[in-house]
Amino acid sequence: MDFNQYKCPVCNKQFESGDDIVVCPECGAPHHRECYEEHGSCFFEDKHSQDFSFENFNAVNSDNSDENDNTCPVCRFNNKPGVMFCERCGCPLHDKQQNQNTDDNNQNQQFNQNTQNTQNSYTYQNGQFNRNNTQTPPPFGFGAAGVPNFDPLAGMNSEETIADDISVGEMAKFVGKNTNYFLMVFNRVKQFGRSKFNFGAFLFSGVYFLYRKMYLPGIIFSLLIIATNVLATYLRLTPEYISASNEVISYINNRSSMSSYDALMMTNKIWIIYAPELLTWVRYGIMLFSGFLANRIYLGHCVKGIKKVKAQNQGENINDKLTAKGGVNLPLALSFGIAIVVILFICEYFQLTVI
Repeated sequence: MDFNQYKCPVCNKQFESGDDIVVCPECGAPHHRECYEEHGSCFFEDKHSQDFSFENFNAVNSDNSDENDNTCPVCRFNNKPGVMFCERCGCPLHDKQQNQNTDDNNQNQQFNQNTQNTQNSYTYQNGQFNRNNTQTPPPFGFGAAGVPNFDPLAGMNSEETIADDISVGEMAKFVGKNTNYFLMVFNRVKQFGRSKFNFGAFLFSGVYFLYRKMYLPGIIFSLLIIATNVLATYLRLTPEYISASNEVISYINNRSSMSSYDALMMTNKIWIIYAPELLTWVRYGIMLFSGFLANRIYLGHCVKGIKKVKAQNQGENINDKLTAKGGVNLPLALSFGIAIVVILFICEYFQLTVI
């Protein structure tokens, strides 16, 4: 069979006469033998369970290539229409979209030019994206046409070790969301022993940990935030607190020159008045503690999770398992976040209506 009209799905190069070609027995997709062995399986293996047929796929893509094709030139991931950067490797796609009506040679030349401008290029090998040894750009900045650069590996190679015999590629797979930030932070911990303050963990404390699938710290921090707020509200609603507050107000009204502190000392109930305020400051302290330690806690969580996956799947391709084990849990974080907001609202409501 003549495959010269097709391209290898791994390297995206047109087949030529004399090429050593391997055809997938399940879907009929042709590959260069070298590309097939390097990839380790059919490029469309994840679609086999959906009765995927390369012949039908190629016919549909040929009809709609100018309109809907948004395949990444580096990793060949089929992105959604309109996406400016590859959802898998972060490669810029804007020039490809701007020149959808040009032929394949012009697109390849344009992509190579953009790669040189942004100084970002990647090679896909053994399920990992390796950053080529080009001049290392800063992880943030602006490339061609004013479009921001995005380096998902934060300027590092996927085979580079970042913590306890764990590679950058494995860490990126486990982190999932916002990999460039966490890889920079983890590398800073490795190189200098210093982390960064995490404002997300400071503002949302326990909810942030739950979002990152750190369930035990998430539950602990959430309960501490709830407990300090509920206890402070309870103390403000006690008869002792209300009585002490009224006494202080009475002393101040009768002696206009007296300060609130002097009035408290005269009533000898200063501890009753300041106990709820102390709990409020304890809550702020917990939030600060969360912000300062969140990245280090998350690094330990990632290392432990990756080691567990590697121990349970020795000698196997663990990329999918790392992605499933890591990542984020948005539904759980939203549920706890809403519950905490409701509890805080109820506490404020009681304080306003009773006091």
